[in-house]
Amino acid sequence: MVYFIILVCVAAVLGPLLSALPSKHQRAVAGFRDRARQAGIRVQIREPANIPPRLQRATDNPLVCYSKVRQNPRDTGSVELWVRGRSGWESKSGDAVPPWLTVITEHIEVVSAGAEDLQVFWDERGGESAYAQVETVLKEGERGSS
Repeated sequence: MVYFIILVCVAAVLGPLLSALPSKHQRAVAGFRDRARQAGIRVQIREPANIPPRLQRATDNPLVCYSKVRQNPRDTGSVELWVRGRSGWESKSGDAVPPWLTVITEHIEVVSAGAEDLQVFWDERGGESAYAQVETVLKEGERGSS
């Protein structure tokens, strides 16, 4: 009986401590964010803004912005915005969608290429391959594929 009481007391102490440990997904997200910061990518917890009503996102999942400042800022003041809808990628301007954009993971839902920076909004799911595609999109956009 004494051992049972000791076991219950230990479980009562360890239970809350173990529940405070990060989950596998939380550890993966922290890893993505650390690697992004080391690569010069800014991570912001915010939703995309200025999406026209005609461009509806495929999901309502919360998104996180990974952005990179352009090494050579563009002179144009316009911002190109691509949104993944239920029927595929669509452009805010109505122009054709770049080919590199059509083959990326479904976890990336919004890409914005402005004069000063590039922004990728994704749900931080999909594992290492999805994160690698976020980095690839930021590199492709820097090359001027916008």
